[in-house]
Amino acid sequence: MIKFTKQYLENIFFILFTFFLSPFFYLLIFIRKCKKGKIKKPLKILVIQTAKIGDVVCSTPVFREIKKYYPKSFLSVLIIPLTKGILVNNPYIDEIILFDKKKYSKISEISKFIKGIKKRKFNWSFSLTPGILNSSISFWAGIPNRVITTSKYSTQGAKLISIFNNYHLEYKRHTLALRHYLNLLKFININQVSEKKEIFVGSSEENKAIQFFKKNNLKQGDFLVGISVTAGKEFKEWAPNKFSQLADRIIDELKARVIFTGSERDKITIKKVQFLMKNKSLRVTKFKLIELISLLKRMSLFIGVDTGPLYIANALEVPVIDIAGPCSMKSQCPIGKKIIIVKKEINCYPCSFVSSAPNYCKEGHMRCIKGISVNDVYIAVKKILYDFKI
Repeated sequence: MIKFTKQYLENIFFILFTFFLSPFFYLLIFIRKCKKGKIKKPLKILVIQTAKIGDVVCSTPVFREIKKYYPKSFLSVLIIPLTKGILVNNPYIDEIILFDKKKYSKISEISKFIKGIKKRKFNWSFSLTPGILNSSISFWAGIPNRVITTSKYSTQGAKLISIFNNYHLEYKRHTLALRHYLNLLKFININQVSEKKEIFVGSSEENKAIQFFKKNNLKQGDFLVGISVTAGKEFKEWAPNKFSQLADRIIDELKARVIFTGSERDKITIKKVQFLMKNKSLRVTKFKLIELISLLKRMSLFIGVDTGPLYIANALEVPVIDIAGPCSMKSQCPIGKKIIIVKKEINCYPCSFVSSAPNYCKEGHMRCIKGISVNDVYIAVKKILYDFKI
């Protein structure tokens, strides 16, 4: 039985609205092509990435490669407010456009937003992830050349509305998402690319991290271990008592200073972990994302379940240990040298992919994450210290 949620009804409206007015939108695009031609130099490019932190971090090579091959192009990136801190200091981006679903909840507000996109007169758009809104924005705004990611695992609505884009590239499961994002650029003749992720921190954002170090008597030579204990989905999260045992062992045997990181909504879980510990540790939950980036780049090692902060640390070239749980490490994973992935490859592993991520364990046992022991992760810590002489 179909559940007619608000989101479902909104999606139905967007689809019907787009199909009904598609002749008008196509006429608008035709007129623009007649006036401007297919290629206009410098290019005006809109990249749409409305996914969360880890996905945005993995999108950063796209911005660099566009500017590398088209240095005079104007590049705008449309993201959700949550991820702004990842890109605010990125030198390759000329403009950040925020799309807040709460703010644009009415048709009149969305119409105003689309008019703003239309006024910028983009001639190319790239929707990095599939979705009804991602497919619609560029078409509604009359952008002549619209590149979209498609996936057989998308919703029927997203598949249906993707026909209004004139360049398609299917995302195939087990493909590294970062690599797929870069492959989209072939439509503007960018073929030789680097997969290096980049995050930039401005001097104004450094102060809070510096003050945190002074307040807690942290020194440059300290062995600082950052730990992220949450993932937004319970079936991806390691048990609090295991995190507490791991943190205590790292402190006792490796003389580390442990700093738990997260947002305000993670505070309860972090406090629970700290309550179970016998040693003292630090907690950071009031930093803005851009301030957290400044703190993470100072870590000697970062440990976490597969979540956004882990990808930030990886992009900053901090050694990381990824407690993978159910997540496919072929479709999205930290890349580089100073990485160890801890996983249990049971018969149903993996079940969480970039293109289709469930919200619960369908088997009901969560053995892929529960089966990872404290010793498994501690051995990874010792190995990364030995291999890279941290």
